[in-house]
Amino acid sequence: MLKESEWLTINNVLLDIYTIDDLDKFSMKLMKALKMLIPYSKGYILMLDDNKKIIREKSCFIGMDTKVMSEYIDKYYDDDYLNYIYEIAVETMVYKDTDIMDDALRKKTDFFKQFLEPVDIPFGCGIIVIKSNQVMAAVSLFRNKQMGDFNDKDLFMLEILKKHIKNMLYKCSNETETIKNIGKRFKDVSKEYGLTERESHIMQLIANGMSNQEICDHLTISMSTVKKHIYNIFTKCRVNSRTQLLNYLFQNGELK
Repeated sequence: MLKESEWLTINNVLLDIYTIDDLDKFSMKLMKALKMLIPYSKGYILMLDDNKKIIREKSCFIGMDTKVMSEYIDKYYDDDYLNYIYEIAVETMVYKDTDIMDDALRKKTDFFKQFLEPVDIPFGCGIIVIKSNQVMAAVSLFRNKQMGDFNDKDLFMLEILKKHIKNMLYKCSNETETIKNIGKRFKDVSKEYGLTERESHIMQLIANGMSNQEICDHLTISMSTVKKHIYNIFTKCRVNSRTQLLNYLFQNGELK
């Protein structure tokens, strides 16, 4: 379904976003990256509290001015179709507005007539992020009438990205605790798979976003030595790429 260039873009996006610890920077970076993969006219990342209410200072809006953003949060959020999904979602999932309810019925709702239509964003899709059985975030993309609805390919790319986005939103919104947990995670993985001290160190440098050349410079070792260590790490951890290794580390072992 995807071209080789699109897979490469996804891989580069993942390698890039996994190096970010700040929530605001991650949100902006992610929304820009998504726009390259899945063109959209407006979008947002909503960070939610335990009552599924928007945490305004942690949320990110793209293409919406302050007035529209405030109207959505203060007036229209409670009528958003997202609330239907919150009630049924048991794990992180991809959605499309036109799949939530019959389109003819959807266009009769107050939310569509009073918010989506006037702002010219009649088509939407996104990801509902669930962590520990709790809705923690919603990533939503919108298209205007001219762009048309999202298609199966768009949703497929969101499916590929959803667990990575879940990892990073959780990591960036719980930075202090996450740093402590990741340190323990490195030790656990190193022990479980029998990594040497040097291999464990290089694994951490990979997780910090260093390229092979940067690892060479940092450790003052040759490129062939770096590649040999990385090959050993991949073999022992049973992964085939940096992306798979990062996914395994930051998923806390959920993906084998």
